[in-house]
Amino acid sequence: MTTAIIGGGAAGVAAAIAAAQAGDQVLVLERGAKPLKKLGVTGNGRANLLNSGALLYYGDAAFAQAVLRRIGFTELAAFFHALGVPLRQESEGRVYPAALLAQVAVDALLLRAHQLGVTFLCNTRVPALVPAGAGFTLHAWQTQDGDTPPRGKGGTRQAAVPETPLQRHADRVIVTPGGAAAPAHGTDGSGYALLTAFGHTLTPIKPALCALLTDKRRIAGLAGQRVRARLRLTDAGGQALHAAEGEVLFGEDAVSGIATMQLARFTEDGALLYLDFRPAAGWDSPDGIASEAQHPAAPGASLPGVRDARVLAELRRLAAMRQDLPVRELLTGVFSVPVARFLLRESGLADASAPIRSLTEASILRLCDTLCAACLPVLGTRGFPQAQVTAGGIATRDVNPATMESRLCPGLYAAGEVLDVDGDCGGFNLMFAFASGLLAGRAGRGR
Repeated sequence: MTTAIIGGGAAGVAAAIAAAQAGDQVLVLERGAKPLKKLGVTGNGRANLLNSGALLYYGDAAFAQAVLRRIGFTELAAFFHALGVPLRQESEGRVYPAALLAQVAVDALLLRAHQLGVTFLCNTRVPALVPAGAGFTLHAWQTQDGDTPPRGKGGTRQAAVPETPLQRHADRVIVTPGGAAAPAHGTDGSGYALLTAFGHTLTPIKPALCALLTDKRRIAGLAGQRVRARLRLTDAGGQALHAAEGEVLFGEDAVSGIATMQLARFTEDGALLYLDFRPAAGWDSPDGIASEAQHPAAPGASLPGVRDARVLAELRRLAAMRQDLPVRELLTGVFSVPVARFLLRESGLADASAPIRSLTEASILRLCDTLCAACLPVLGTRGFPQAQVTAGGIATRDVNPATMESRLCPGLYAAGEVLDVDGDCGGFNLMFAFASGLLAGRAGRGR
């Protein structure tokens, strides 16, 4: 049996290995200059491959769970062990190559594909896929410099460079072109059309796992600052959209960091971002903003119901201890100078040179409220060029989670980010890509 795989990312290469192990003759058509380019840079070059914790998926989360019940964490860890990639588990269930280098996973995956005789055609896009007899004809276009990676470490089997355009026939086809995120790595969203042409539905797509844009005047001076915070995203009417907790990284005109990026798929026009700085101060309390916001606040205003007695007591204690110092020193030792300046400014304490003893009780209360729920407008996201994954994609109702085969066209399969499944940061997206790719690759047995 011949299996053609459109897309040489994580799902595609996993599918290629599984299909070749089952005895198929496998061809991978990759539009980029080399396969697994995105995997090689993911996780800041460390490659968070898997997660051993509870599954955190969106889109069709039930479909993701159905896939991962068939090939779950234990089997995926065994898959990498069989490839010769030792694994290392860190906090929050995040699993990496033991070397903490993405490239070692890339090398091992491609080495195994080479051993199994998988052929790669790189610099090759497939704009059309049509049924032909019992299989499919792939109408492709390959650039003149379309050599495959050389044979050797991390390489693939050399394939002849055909004339352009080119056609290939396959008994079955696995579509794994990725989504629309990170087009610099070859995933520009053009692959959806391969499946919609067969009647599959494309659910609306949007960037996920990317920075949130905000008013740069409001966060002036914060670029490069990192804090741990609780975050709450609400719509313009104050209804909760999502919440997260973790590291926040400020930019010139955006808020980033893992916790913030996990809110991106939930943003909408007029959304507001509330930041609770109590974790950064060590003044945590169980009643965080995730359950307390009732309606949005104007810039600098307090969020009703958030006021924390412990924070208020700490601020009063600091104010009494430093009453002869200027206001700018009130939060010294609690936050960095830029973060302290931001909190004072958002609280309306513009005169940082005034003595702390001049602060009124109302000023202390405003600072307490701001520290618990600073509010920033969300003006959008960094968009697909800066997104790590795509929210939305091909609707999964017409895909069998046991085999990843289309319910609309026998012999046609789909796996990975092209489907309407996306997960939190922490290895969930790669875990779904590998699991769904392996299921699709194995499914050709007995056809």
